[in-house]
Amino acid sequence: MNEQQHAPEPGAHPRIVVGVDGSPDSLAALKAGAWAAAARGGTLTAVLCWAAPLGFRGVPLVLPEMREEAEETLRKAVHDALGEHPIVPVSRIVTPEIPAVALVGTSHGADLLVVGSRGHGGFGGLLIGSISMACTMHAHCPVLVVHGGAALTDAQEARSGARVVVGVGHGPAAVQLLRTASQVADELDAELLAITAWQYPARPARDRPDIFAELRSAAERTLEEQVNAAFLHGRPPRLKTEIRQGPAAAVLVDASRTADVVVVGRIGRSRFAGVLLGSVSLPVAEHAECPVLVVPDAPGTVPEPEHDHAETAAAGVG
Repeated sequence: MNEQQHAPEPGAHPRIVVGVDGSPDSLAALKAGAWAAAARGGTLTAVLCWAAPLGFRGVPLVLPEMREEAEETLRKAVHDALGEHPIVPVSRIVTPEIPAVALVGTSHGADLLVVGSRGHGGFGGLLIGSISMACTMHAHCPVLVVHGGAALTDAQEARSGARVVVGVGHGPAAVQLLRTASQVADELDAELLAITAWQYPARPARDRPDIFAELRSAAERTLEEQVNAAFLHGRPPRLKTEIRQGPAAAVLVDASRTADVVVVGRIGRSRFAGVLLGSVSLPVAEHAECPVLVVPDAPGTVPEPEHDHAETAAAGVG
């Protein structure tokens, strides 16, 4: 990689990486990344990939004029998104690598990778849908996918009553996912809505007329058990829980219409129909109407946040 500025030493501060191509979505990603870095006292690394022609034996030809154009595109994007004086330290990287490979590689040791859901492909197709989806599935840190050119910071500044939605399924990863979502809600000063989806079977067994009630009760138990396991010392004061019927991805996309962020796990398992299978993260990241945070399946990495028992509100399961 070719750096225009020296990146901070790994581990010195929380590091937020943003993929950039100059498109509206990538400018929104820069704004969201800067806000996340500021909230965590960290730094921002902006990465732009450009398509170098292949030379002998497939080795990229790094042409000075192409690199200079890429550097200028990145410089302008950072300026347009963050202004003359960014609120956090910013380092810039331009590279002729394949975009997904570069971004996944840069995510090593990062706290967050931010990408736009779509880009205009100005430099080798950076941040078209396939690139952002590849990042969500292979990055070494959580990935925030920003949609429609609407930066997270704009939403925060424009309205109150922020909301973080988290999809909760069966399995130990759900505990860590809830804790991550709680941290995000704390950063945004937002309420936390935990949702478990369930689905009526297409062909219910004739000898089980009560299957509808059984499936709903199983979903309620799953949600209650996961919340209790995630917050052993008291639930977050602004936590709410809901059971919703329907395919999990569709339920979360619908919930995104009134959310500031939707948090989903990269991989999940279920022992009954419709509760957040691993494939849910991709369609939610693609179709949600707000930023989506995709969290790798890494149990044991997020400590339980502290909450005051006296302020804990009872969760309503609806």
